[in-house]
Amino acid sequence: IDTSVSVEKFIKQNGGAVQRSKVGEANVIDLMIKSEAQAGGEGSSAGFILPEFNFCRDGILTSGLIASMLGTSQFNDVLRFMENYTQIRDKTSVNSAVHDKVIQKVTDKLGQKYSEVITLDGIKGIIDEDSWVLIRKSNTEDIIRVSAESNDEQKCNSIVKESIELVKQCYEEVR
Repeated sequence: IDTSVSVEKFIKQNGGAVQRSKVGEANVIDLMIKSEAQAGGEGSSAGFILPEFNFCRDGILTSGLIASMLGTSQFNDVLRFMENYTQIRDKTSVNSAVHDKVIQKVTDKLGQKYSEVITLDGIKGIIDEDSWVLIRKSNTEDIIRVSAESNDEQKCNSIVKESIELVKQCYEEVR
């Protein structure tokens, strides 16, 4: 759910399909097994999962694959895709006892705003083909996380700022 637009576009342009799971390595691997995926990734740890090697994220494998592609046109194509996007991750303090209520309020307020809304893990609003925001509760801390991406850095900053303010407003409403 927390994947770069650039990765999704690259996969689709190369004949692949993108599936989304909740954040977390176990959730990604579970979906990979069920769907017989050829590869997967878990963004919170920058982990790449290649089932033919091992069903866990592996930084050394990832580094080796990148090193084997260095200097090739394929590697340069991947870099061109990724260099055009800005990702920002932020968080705001919210008592975990009311996480679900806050997320529900945020979902109610944003449900009509975006061209696509995904509620697999929090709420992900697809703003346009190059921009999105993900607002989700932390399973380990008294915070709500906000992740955003855009091909326009200023727009990305605005998305995060507005989303943090919305979460704070919703938190005040449920206290």
